Amino acid sequence: MIKTPRVAIFASGAGSNAEALIKKMHSLGGQVEFVFSDKTEAGVLAKAQSLNTRRYVIKKKADRLQHEQEVLKLIDQHQIDWILLAGYMRLLSPSFLKSLAERHEGRAQVVNIHPSLLPAYPGAHSLERAFADQVSESGVTLHLVDEGMDAGPVLKQAAISLKEFTAFADFKASVHRLEHQIYTEFLEKIVLGEIPTHYFKETVKC
Repeated sequence: MIKTPRVAIFASGAGSNAEALIKKMHSLGGQVEFVFSDKTEAGVLAKAQSLNTRRYVIKKKADRLQHEQEVLKLIDQHQIDWILLAGYMRLLSPSFLKSLAERHEGRAQVVNIHPSLLPAYPGAHSLERAFADQVSESGVTLHLVDEGMDAGPVLKQAAISLKEFTAFADFKASVHRLEHQIYTEFLEKIVLGEIPTHYFKETVKC
C-alpha cells in the first residue's frame, strides 16, 4: 500500500492554484494538510476554509530567520513531505531549504509553478511582461525550488502561442488553466507514487 505524502501549500494571493490542488487531493481520497500564508488578507485563506482545509498565517517579519523558524515548527508539527508554492511571494532562504532537506533525506521537496517559460520572465508580473513584449509564445514552468528567483531545476514546461490572443485577460486565463492542469497532474503523480517521495524524518526541533 502506497503511503500518501503529506502536502502543504504556501500562497500569498487569491489562491486559484491552491484551490485546484486541494480539490485534486480530495478527488484522490486525501487531504492537503494545511494552507499557509504570510498575509492575513490573502484570498487563498477563504478558499481553503470553504474546502475544509486547515489555514495558518504567520505575517512577514523583518527578521527572516525568526519567521522561517516559526514556519518550520508548522512543518514539524504536521510532518510535511512536500511544499507546493502557489503564488507565495517570498523567496525561501538557503538555511530554510537546508532545514527542509535535513528532514527529507537530503531533498527539500519544494515545488513552484511559474507563469512563463523559464528562464524567460522570472519574478513578478511575468504574464504582463510577456504580453507587452509580444513574444511568440509563453507558458508555464513547474520547477523545484532553490535559493534563486525561479531558478530551480525544471520539472515540466508547457507552451502557449500568443498569436491567438488579442486580449490580455484571455491570455492570462489560458495560462492559469494550464497551471492548474500541470500542477494537479504533478500532485497526482506524487500521491500515486509515480514520483518518489523522501518522507519526513524528524530532526532537531526548532
